[in-house]
Amino acid sequence: MVNIIIRVLIIYIVVIGVMRLMGKRQIGEMEPFELVITLIIADLATIPMAEQTIPIWYGVIPLLVICVIHYVASLLTKTSPVMRDIISGKPVIVIDDSGIDFTELKKLNISCEELMEALRNLDYFDMSEIGYAILERNGKITVIPKAANMPVTREDMKIKTPENDVFYTVVENGKVLQKNFNEMGLLHGVVLALILHHTTGNTSDKQHNIKRHIRDINFCSLSASGDVYMQKIGGSAENFKIKITPECFTHAQQEENAKSAQGA
Repeated sequence: MVNIIIRVLIIYIVVIGVMRLMGKRQIGEMEPFELVITLIIADLATIPMAEQTIPIWYGVIPLLVICVIHYVASLLTKTSPVMRDIISGKPVIVIDDSGIDFTELKKLNISCEELMEALRNLDYFDMSEIGYAILERNGKITVIPKAANMPVTREDMKIKTPENDVFYTVVENGKVLQKNFNEMGLLHGVVLALILHHTTGNTSDKQHNIKRHIRDINFCSLSASGDVYMQKIGGSAENFKIKITPECFTHAQQEENAKSAQGA
């Protein structure tokens, strides 16, 4: 029993490592060769888990070879357009200004009903609204609507809106995510004191007070401009803004901000 558990753990760790090396796109949008490799990995991983008579290296070595094959195939698709078309295929226009291209649909072995279903999933129910529909390498369909059917934007309406900020998660389950403060170039103690002062009215910024109140926070995210989204354990969500002063920044970020100001 212990032997089986150890074998499963080893294979699990190796598969996780291989999938990480293959990149995050494996989890999302897979191209044909990536799908094939993923299926092979799944099959290779189960053999040494189930059969104790098979040496575990018979499963680990093929997994590593598959990782090398994926790296080579990815390199070829990046460096050679010809190889990219051979390995991954190429985007195909299935609808253009003249209508549905039935010849391409036949080559792709796709029926009109399957095409209509894919378009409905993209909220296109009227074919007359579609200018172009392209079947991408990963099997998804991209639709370019006709100019008259494109959604109206704020720019079209001459409405001025501020740019959206990137929000970083700074507290999760009562724990401070120091790496995200470092990413923003902020001093977590100073910023958290400002956030807690807004919610508790406590002007004290002593370390023990900060830690005690942080434990009550289930989730808190922060933008570079000081917008805060926070929810305490058992409480409702709060949205507010804090003032990010120069004292909130690390010394390195202060120097960078000063150089940027001089350059401006």
